Amino acid sequence: MEDYKKEFIDFLLEKSALKVFENPSDDRTLKSKRPFSTWFVNIGDFNDGNSSDKLTGFYADAIINSGVQIQTLYGIPDKGVALATPIAVAMARKGHNISWFFSRKDEKTHGEATNLGPEDRIKKLTVGRAPKLDDAIGQIDDVFTAGDAKYEANTFLKSLGREKLLLLVIAVDRQEVAIDSKEAITEYVERTGTQVKSIVTALDVYDRLEESKAVSPKALERLAAYLRVYGTKEARDGIVKRAGKLEQKIITRDRSVIPACDVETLEQFEELVKQTADVDGIGGYKIGFELGLGYGLPAVVAAARKHTNKPIIYDHQKAGTDIPDTGRNYARVMKRAGVDAVIFFPQAGPETERAYIHQALDNGLNVIVGGRMTHPAYSVSEGGFITDEGALDMYRIAARAGVNNFVVPGNKPEVIKQVRDFVEAEGVTPVFYAPGFIAQGGKIEEAAKVAGDRFHGIVGRGIYKAKDMHSAALEHTSQL
Repeated sequence: MEDYKKEFIDFLLEKSALKVFENPSDDRTLKSKRPFSTWFVNIGDFNDGNSSDKLTGFYADAIINSGVQIQTLYGIPDKGVALATPIAVAMARKGHNISWFFSRKDEKTHGEATNLGPEDRIKKLTVGRAPKLDDAIGQIDDVFTAGDAKYEANTFLKSLGREKLLLLVIAVDRQEVAIDSKEAITEYVERTGTQVKSIVTALDVYDRLEESKAVSPKALERLAAYLRVYGTKEARDGIVKRAGKLEQKIITRDRSVIPACDVETLEQFEELVKQTADVDGIGGYKIGFELGLGYGLPAVVAAARKHTNKPIIYDHQKAGTDIPDTGRNYARVMKRAGVDAVIFFPQAGPETERAYIHQALDNGLNVIVGGRMTHPAYSVSEGGFITDEGALDMYRIAARAGVNNFVVPGNKPEVIKQVRDFVEAEGVTPVFYAPGFIAQGGKIEEAAKVAGDRFHGIVGRGIYKAKDMHSAALEHTSQL
């Protein structure tokens, strides 16, 4: 990392303009409306002469180090307007004398802007030295979120015949995907042809914080988890190199049967656990909303803990179907209840999915994500509502966030194969959890064959409705 980048990050910390939060209650909502960001940068905190002078010097370093030769700087409204002039001054101090300009709020109609022809109309619309037609222009702003202001600036400048928009410089590249899952900066570069240069990136911040130990290990760990979930491919790959893959292992065995405990009473549930807990092939227990809402989730977990330490998986049937903000409270409730893992079917969209995954990981929970279900008429190809591609996106987003545990329909081997290929293409070795047996016609041995080495069959009525639940558990685990 170049020295000026280290100095900039240290400067941000010194001025408290960079905050990385150890306590989730301090997390911030971003301009994009994304909730619970574990880190935040506010360039607006540089509002005095000394700090502004330092800040613009770092911008000048970034421009010079970009290798892009420009003749003038354009300040994108609003933050960029205040930055353009002092950055030009800082560039001059470093031996690069360039001009600056920004757009007027209202068109000038007096003085030198009187009776101008079409080409000179730019003088009516800008303050500073109006760029010549062939001037290479560098644009200035503070951060890049969705890029709306950048696209508007691009359109404005090109409407004036200024086509050489070679460079856009920002202070910090958060290296996040947008709410619509697109990599906003990558898309901007592709659409406009303008190179984007930041003083520092999120990975630069992570590296400097790790090196300097300026924040606690917990805060750094939360930053890494945030970038796993919300980061661009470059950020996600960078965190994997630095902190390793997520690779949650919920069940110690590679293959097992998990009873789906959809029984009516707490007594029936406790008896089910009591009769099956000593069966080696039983990997854990999946409990749903009927027990959880009927008796309270902590009481259900406590009943299981009388007989087993095997993982308790909570399936809200279906979690992840609300707004992103509800993910935090959901994860807190699950953590307090003592469950080991949660199942999400995030049909409310990609931002809800990311929020629920992020909050679950932040609370130390294991995460299992599903997209396709066992019953007929679920996906569009089967006559249902959810598009096949949309269901696959649920798996894709989870895999990109580092999740490696997935629910697949055990009675649809062709879907299991499709999902497996899909997540493996994202560099994830999947662990599959599959319902859909017995009453829904699936066969454990067939699903297990397609799923691969790590597979857990979820069996409900085939065990809890059996006269001898212990013998039923033995029979089903023998099929693995």
